[in-house]
Amino acid sequence: MRALSLKGEPFREIEEIFTADEGKRGISKRLNSYEDYYKGLLSLYQGKRILILTGFTVPKCQAGESDGPLGTIALAKALEDLGKEVLIVTDQYSKKILEGLKKIKETSGSIYSVPINVDKTELQEILDRFKPTHMIAIERPGKGMNGKYHSMRGEDITAYVGDLDPLMEMAKEQKITTLAIGDGGNEMGMGKVRDAGISYVDQGEKIFATSSADYLIIAGVSNWGAYGLVAGLSILSDMDLLQGEKEEVRLLKTLTELGGVDGCSKVRAMTVDGLSLGTNLNLLLGLKMIIQKNLS
Repeated sequence: MRALSLKGEPFREIEEIFTADEGKRGISKRLNSYEDYYKGLLSLYQGKRILILTGFTVPKCQAGESDGPLGTIALAKALEDLGKEVLIVTDQYSKKILEGLKKIKETSGSIYSVPINVDKTELQEILDRFKPTHMIAIERPGKGMNGKYHSMRGEDITAYVGDLDPLMEMAKEQKITTLAIGDGGNEMGMGKVRDAGISYVDQGEKIFATSSADYLIIAGVSNWGAYGLVAGLSILSDMDLLQGEKEEVRLLKTLTELGGVDGCSKVRAMTVDGLSLGTNLNLLLGLKMIIQKNLS
């Protein structure tokens, strides 16, 4: 691994980009910890078997949203390119989307779909079989204080969510390093900043997640946080692991064709969290420029 200082660039430049608050969510700049991003990145780089949890269902559409799967498949590909094993876990509303994205990225790891009524026994079986060194939740719903899952608008979506939240505590008990990426407070792992964050989020007391990750990455859009990890891994490995603009367009187009929707507008469109394709491509381009600038 290239020896780089915690205080040095280019990792702070990467963080500055993926925390851009283009959607005016109000927490990515206030609550994100650079130390969590950097230390989580270094730990992930040393990992062997990575379990990724994703998929946020939009009940009105009976479909998974575009934020989460795109970042998941990009990170999965980067990790596999570095010789790591990856297992993606989701539920029925996002499985088809992820399988389509997997074909494009040509990842080799499996995609496992849990039932909505999944119990701890099945979750433990996943951990026992895969034996992850690291677990990452990317835009995966997290339970609020009332034990329910909520949308950003406070809607109870528990009936549409496979209950993966217990995995965060189970992983910690088994000394599996946990990371989480979120952008609104209601995602798995965001409990790490719950006390500080509830006042910045609409209905924060109700929707803010309680589960807490070892390393929490708060991004302007959760996909962007995953791309930030890929950019960091690229610099650590001296390999450009991040997809370009054409591939990003192809991935998003495939996602919409498979039924994925924008989580904010609740429509099938070439947008993510209400942000235009151009906004997302500019973010990607900014990260690519940092990577290219820092490769040997």
